Amino acid sequence: MEIKNILVPVDFSESSKNALRIAIGLAKMNNACVHMINAVHIHAPHPDVTGGSLIESIINDYETQVQQSFDELEKEIVELNEVEHDSEKFVSYLTDAIYTCIKKQSIDLVVMGTRQQHEEIEHLLGTHATDVIGFSEVPVLVIPGGSKLFSPKKIAFATDLKKIQDPERLESLKYFAEAFGSEITLFHITTNMSTVVPTGEKMEEAEKLENYLGNLKYNVDIIEEKKVSEGIFDFIKEHNIDMLAMMPRNHSIFEKIFKSSVSKKVAIDIEIPMLTFHE
Repeated sequence: MEIKNILVPVDFSESSKNALRIAIGLAKMNNACVHMINAVHIHAPHPDVTGGSLIESIINDYETQVQQSFDELEKEIVELNEVEHDSEKFVSYLTDAIYTCIKKQSIDLVVMGTRQQHEEIEHLLGTHATDVIGFSEVPVLVIPGGSKLFSPKKIAFATDLKKIQDPERLESLKYFAEAFGSEITLFHITTNMSTVVPTGEKMEEAEKLENYLGNLKYNVDIIEEKKVSEGIFDFIKEHNIDMLAMMPRNHSIFEKIFKSSVSKKVAIDIEIPMLTFHE
């Protein structure tokens, strides 16, 4: 995996600044450019003679305030001077701005910060991060507000042990493991251990994953749990995992997590960095 362009959504909160600092560290390692974006959605008033001028005034105020905030950010996070970077303002939904920037700037990695505390409605509907994970064609690294440092030595890859059509999609997982000298644990959570047999298709996929990882340090764990989301949290805690990796795709463990209101809690409440990459 080659990282030349890193996208960081910035709302000037502490969590987004934290993600930006981590993105800068990755940019230094890869001689990459950091692209910062801020977006705001402005609701248009009912059409009248003043509507156009009112919207124009609001947009002008927004652009002035955000530019001032970016200027202040440059002074606060002095590490920005050590990497190539730029900033852009969007009058749109944040997810639309991210999608546009991914395409326009040939983004290789999205780094997003999330808050430590979330409202109940976010557990039901999800957050910007869960939305971006759903549509992004490039890897997304989610940084919880409490993760100040990023040097993952233990990475856990939650796998459904189903066939991966293109193993090269695991390149981002291999990249982080190689860059930080990490040990990878492939773990599968099942609600019925009897469905996982050593000679079955699932174990064959485990062997293929092992072969693809090559000389990297890894091990495989299969765990039986009543609830997948609880199993993930327990595994992270029991094994002192530094980063969780997941591959979203249809009919997978990931889909079960992000399509149910209960299991979205994993992405929202996780306390360690999480890397996602599509098949």
